[in-house]
Amino acid sequence: MSMKTKTLLILFFSLSIIFPFIIEAVGEDELILITNTRDGTISVISRTTNEVIKTINAGKKSNRISLSNDKRKAFIINDGSPFVRILDLKDFSLKKSARVGRDPYNLAFGKNGKFAYFVNTYSDNLSVFNLETQKIHTVFKHGGNNPVNIKISKDGKYAYIANELSEDVSVVNLQTFSIIKQIESGHYTEGIDITEDGKKLYISNGERNSFSIVDTKLNAIIQTIILKDEPHDLLLTPNNEFLYITLPHINTVEIFSTKNHKLTASVKQGIRPDLIAFTPDGKLAYITNRDSKEVFVMDAIKHKNLVKIKVGNGPHGVLVIPNWNKKNHKKVSKN
Repeated sequence: MSMKTKTLLILFFSLSIIFPFIIEAVGEDELILITNTRDGTISVISRTTNEVIKTINAGKKSNRISLSNDKRKAFIINDGSPFVRILDLKDFSLKKSARVGRDPYNLAFGKNGKFAYFVNTYSDNLSVFNLETQKIHTVFKHGGNNPVNIKISKDGKYAYIANELSEDVSVVNLQTFSIIKQIESGHYTEGIDITEDGKKLYISNGERNSFSIVDTKLNAIIQTIILKDEPHDLLLTPNNEFLYITLPHINTVEIFSTKNHKLTASVKQGIRPDLIAFTPDGKLAYITNRDSKEVFVMDAIKHKNLVKIKVGNGPHGVLVIPNWNKKNHKKVSKN
């Protein structure tokens, strides 16, 4: 056998071993988008490398960010702007913007893919945005003051809207646009999340230093848990077994079991931990730390910090894009 033939055979067998792992790594990679409110950018992080691989100019005060139902676009809210900016996730280009309300602060997509719902903080209403026509379908007074968060029930019939200043959560029928109930919570209520079975709603009670569990059939609080300090965001793990809560004033994330609502772990962060996102497999949590310009990556199984990643100034919104390198998306390169 010639030396050339031997070299080719070695190369062939080496590639046959390595190539499947390369494909697997590329195919399973996920990207994490972080809005940096103070410098108007988005940091794009690779789950595989824990590195910022791209920085995108997102406009002044880029804040909340949400993934469309088809997972091909990200909607970006800029504080003080009546427009939402739409990011094409194929090439990370800002394709268009659309007027969605007077002062949108947060959004949620409807389950049927027809509408997106925007809470307008200072005008105290809910904009219903038609995703096909890219126009406002209707504007609805939801009953609360200073709305800052919205979640849609699993069946798509109801919206739960957190209102900071009226100290309550509005329950809205999205079929009739009628107010069902205002659930009393606490000053600076912001974090809310719904269990996968739709039976329980978790709400943060702001200055009351607590969170509450709501029975969604009764639309009534059935239990309240005291925290060490004022909560900001809260989010259930994908398997709904744990609840993560950021406590920005003491730079901590607290994790509670949803079986007995006992404290499972208390994990230190950087400075002012803010919003939370999980990978779909539930293995990792990403926490924006606004004043230390970092994102903390946590092991969401063992509830411990793994690494911290430097991003832009004032990281706030966080979004995980699943299976980004698979079909419908192109690989991104460094700037």
